[in-house]
Amino acid sequence: MTQQLNRWSYRIISLGFIFLTIGILSGAVWANEAWGSYCNWDPKETWAFITWTIFAIYFHTRTNTNLEGVNSALVASMRFLIIWICYFGVNLLGIGLHSYGSFTLN
Repeated sequence: MTQQLNRWSYRIISLGFIFLTIGILSGAVWANEAWGSYCNWDPKETWAFITWTIFAIYFHTRTNTNLEGVNSALVASMRFLIIWICYFGVNLLGIGLHSYGSFTLN
């Protein structure tokens, strides 16, 4: 049962990584067409890159036999927290080009 859950979580995280990669690349192409540059490194883009990097670290810990097991579970938990920071924290701060979800403090 645990092995099956581990396999399913790996597949779901892989699917998320694929969609995140496609989203980052297509967003960069769209930004180049709309604003004339691929990336401006505002907080949303920076945290999307951090999230992508945490995904890559997770896959590295899964494929490296010395790091497999508890380490990959810790990275997966950290990845979950980073995604929440990226989704809520950056959207609600209201700074940068992607401030469409911000609260105003007036």
